[in-house]
Amino acid sequence: MNNAKLRPLDNALITYQRQLVTEVAFCLNDIPTSIRVRVYRALDGDVFSSEQSHYIQTPLQSEPIFEVADDHPSVEACLLAISHSMAEEYQRAEAAGHTPSENWLLPSRDFN
Repeated sequence: MNNAKLRPLDNALITYQRQLVTEVAFCLNDIPTSIRVRVYRALDGDVFSSEQSHYIQTPLQSEPIFEVADDHPSVEACLLAISHSMAEEYQRAEAAGHTPSENWLLPSRDFN
């Protein structure tokens, strides 16, 4: 990735300006599906946000876990928030006797 720090585009119609900082991929233990996370830096500051390729929804959850904070202080904080919540739900389901499954991962319809 290019580490050059871009400035915001000077046009009132252009909003929510972000620069891609990195993309990371990982798997959750026995689930072979690759989960990709893209981290962006806001062009008007040093606040980081992310988007992910999959969300976790184990048999214990009524809906998938979504990382809702869009204002992390660092790339690492973005990645830790996502990986921690996914690992925590995985471990809870496994401790309750459920066998890990690729069906636990729901693809994001907005991740291209």
